Amino acid sequence: MTDTDTGTNTGAGTDTATATVTGTRGDEAAAVKETGFITAVIRAMEHERPDAYLADHHAELLSTPRSRLMAREALAAGGTVGSVIVRGRFGDIALQEAVADGVTQVVCLAAGSDTRAWRLGLPARTRYFEVDLPGQLEAKEALLAPVADQLACDRVALSEDLRGETWPRRLREAGHEPGRATVWIVEGLLPYLRLEHFAGLLSRIRSLSGPGSVLLVDAPHSAYFRDPANEEFLAFMASRGSAFRLGLDDLGGLLGAHGWRAEAYTLGGLAEGACSWVPEPPARLCPPRDHHWVARARLA
Repeated sequence: MTDTDTGTNTGAGTDTATATVTGTRGDEAAAVKETGFITAVIRAMEHERPDAYLADHHAELLSTPRSRLMAREALAAGGTVGSVIVRGRFGDIALQEAVADGVTQVVCLAAGSDTRAWRLGLPARTRYFEVDLPGQLEAKEALLAPVADQLACDRVALSEDLRGETWPRRLREAGHEPGRATVWIVEGLLPYLRLEHFAGLLSRIRSLSGPGSVLLVDAPHSAYFRDPANEEFLAFMASRGSAFRLGLDDLGGLLGAHGWRAEAYTLGGLAEGACSWVPEPPARLCPPRDHHWVARARLA
């Protein structure tokens, strides 16, 4: 991967975020970067609803003309919004509970357009590490400049490819303390990985986690790939260079095999009240074809 220059959001129709992160159509890393800003558009759309399930008042700043166009294309091809919105609310609640319990380290992997460091009012003692591909976090920072004063916690940004071997070392060098409790956020990444890459990522996270650590993760259910209703969207993602690869029959079981005690829910299960600490999402966010897992796990 190569570093890219970061521009400034002029507010005059310049799509700075996408200009910063977009490469050729065949560049898979660039395509995955673009997807991060698509999810910001989806969160902004939800925030504007009178019955919003997720509040993200900063997502609109990341909704550039280019990312809005890409979001329309993705939704027209059959993309769903439920997994983005539900994992967002699920993660907000779990993160705030962990911080209230005294955890002061947060690591958001493939941070993309995540805005929690700005919008959740995390305590100043919280160190919030964000890791993503070169160019992604710089683009986000430029677009969120108008709300820079709302960043109360200590945020540390690292440009790294999570498929590589250097990010754990750089994380430690940046001040992360492996012996202490950490909240790990891994949202929206797993569809693009192969199982062996996810297993390797879990092993690295486990080695960097102290007692009391929490892992927040989501992934497609394997049924997502078998459902004919999703064929058009899967083809669309493959055509733009960001093919979905990983679906899991049992996310909780896989996490358990890597040393985590997990509670894992499908969107349908959440809509039926399977999780006592998360408000039931509305049916519009849990359509039958959106086969998706969200999970909270603690060290076993």
